[in-house]
Amino acid sequence: MSNRFLSASTVIESLRDNGYNNTAYALAELIDNSLQAGANRVEVGFIEGLLTTGVRKNYSVSEISLWDNGIGMDAETLRLAMQFGGGTHRNDREGMGKFGMGLPNSSISQCKRVEVWSWQNSDTPNYTYLDVDEMKSGDLEEVPEPVKRQIPPEYEKAFFTKRPPSGTLVVWSKLDRLSWKTGKSIYRHCEHLVGRMYRNFICNDNIKIESIVYRKESEDRLAVWERELFKANDPMYLKKNTSLPELPGHYKKEAFFELMDEEVVSVEYLDDKGNPKRCDVTITTSMVKKNITKNILKDTVGKLGSTEWGKHCSKNVGVSIVRANRELVLRDSFLTSTLRESKGRFIGIEVSFPPLLDSVFGVTNNKQDAVKLIPYDMRSISSQAGFDSEQEYLRDLEDNSDSLLQVLKVVAVVKKQISALTKSLETIDVAGKATKQGAKSEGAAEGAADKATQGSVQREKHGHKTGTITTPLKKADVVDHLKNAGGMTQKEAEVKAERLILTGNRFLIEDVARDSEAFFDVSTSKGLTLVLLNTNHAFYKKLVSKLGDEELEVLQTAIAGFARVMNETTDEKRLKYLNTIRREWGIVISEFLDDPSDDCFDDF
Repeated sequence: MSNRFLSASTVIESLRDNGYNNTAYALAELIDNSLQAGANRVEVGFIEGLLTTGVRKNYSVSEISLWDNGIGMDAETLRLAMQFGGGTHRNDREGMGKFGMGLPNSSISQCKRVEVWSWQNSDTPNYTYLDVDEMKSGDLEEVPEPVKRQIPPEYEKAFFTKRPPSGTLVVWSKLDRLSWKTGKSIYRHCEHLVGRMYRNFICNDNIKIESIVYRKESEDRLAVWERELFKANDPMYLKKNTSLPELPGHYKKEAFFELMDEEVVSVEYLDDKGNPKRCDVTITTSMVKKNITKNILKDTVGKLGSTEWGKHCSKNVGVSIVRANRELVLRDSFLTSTLRESKGRFIGIEVSFPPLLDSVFGVTNNKQDAVKLIPYDMRSISSQAGFDSEQEYLRDLEDNSDSLLQVLKVVAVVKKQISALTKSLETIDVAGKATKQGAKSEGAAEGAADKATQGSVQREKHGHKTGTITTPLKKADVVDHLKNAGGMTQKEAEVKAERLILTGNRFLIEDVARDSEAFFDVSTSKGLTLVLLNTNHAFYKKLVSKLGDEELEVLQTAIAGFARVMNETTDEKRLKYLNTIRREWGIVISEFLDDPSDDCFDDF
């Protein structure tokens, strides 16, 4: 029986549960290391293997790799970096890393085995590894002494056209805790977050972070399947060349938001010797430009939030807390629920500070949060602490040199800036035209088209490929489709085409009087699915025309779902059958709903 003070199995499992929200955050730890090592290129690789389940063949990620062209590590540094709490950046109070937990902790949070090759001066790489199963059993009680070992040929051939003079390669295998299973799905879930975290590094293309999906063609050969470059995602919307869709017209080279204010707060902290020091925290605010908003909405029925730019902003609501130029968290609790749900997406707030203030703001060792930087209610916390007034509580914090006082100074400025932004937002109309003939039905149709588009995107991600969502919409193609299949005039088609490109919708639902027995018609061409509801049909007259906006949107979404089924049908016979069903269903509906004919039964 073992009399060890700590159980290896229990300790390792506790370390594996060290609070990484998902695979994206775990990968971010490795990217931090790469950037701190001076890399200007980082590649995240998702290596997929073939899984056969019954007659179905699916690919699933079996390994994840990350390599960079940073300064690399010698044997001693590599071994230290693989220790929990080791690493050469632990005492670096300015650097992005510092905590010394990133490489081993993030790795075992996702996998049971991590291998590392690191090299300098074009020398043979130093190699070592960690294996959870060996650590739990006691077979591996310390980081193995690094040895000189070449990178396996399948990696070397796939990853490098020419291996850089220095760099590091990390490979995760025995994956058992991934948040998502395919390389594409991991990238899709990571792209928005990684782009936002590292926006200050990648916005000018000085540093490239790339995602590549590899597939195993054989035991010793990997082939590139898909590759994507992470784009900067700026919640302040002050940067250019980001993931925000290109703005319309002559605004395409402008930033979407404008800088409103930049306020610096001097914050006190204690250095390593306990001496008081000061450094700055910068609070920056931004707001959507009034002229761009006006231009986008001049011909729009509906709100700015329903456009492709508004939808992008909806994913970036809150106060961006940035440490060492890298975002820790986007905290929306600073905003009131009303602001979050209305115009909150059209403002930006950033709090930026150096690692010297980690202890003041409670930065976690996985660099996912600054737990003390939250919107305190002064009345509540002073009362809970047993003080009769807020001022008395603040004096007590000052008398005891409590760092919470420094946090409260920053929080007060953030709240003041949000209040100023809220007031400024009152001067901007993001609602578009509220009234217009047919606006009610147009709003329902656009809502249904949006739901159908987003639903189709999800189906594409889950393997129901059609090409109708990924094909870029071109105005000329859309106009031709609307004229030929929808019977629109040139001017009508151009207006509709511009609106579709503006919103990003891939479905257009229209009411048209047709001499047809079908209740609705469907046609798809070059990325656009056109659904025409027949206003002459009995079903339309007796029900559809009488529906409220919400009910109409539900019905139109259901019809768009049928159109999507048709888009996913590759078998010509089945497609012909679906079209037959659509027409015959319309005939039967008419027979059931129309009044009986007034035949005179002359034979009687």
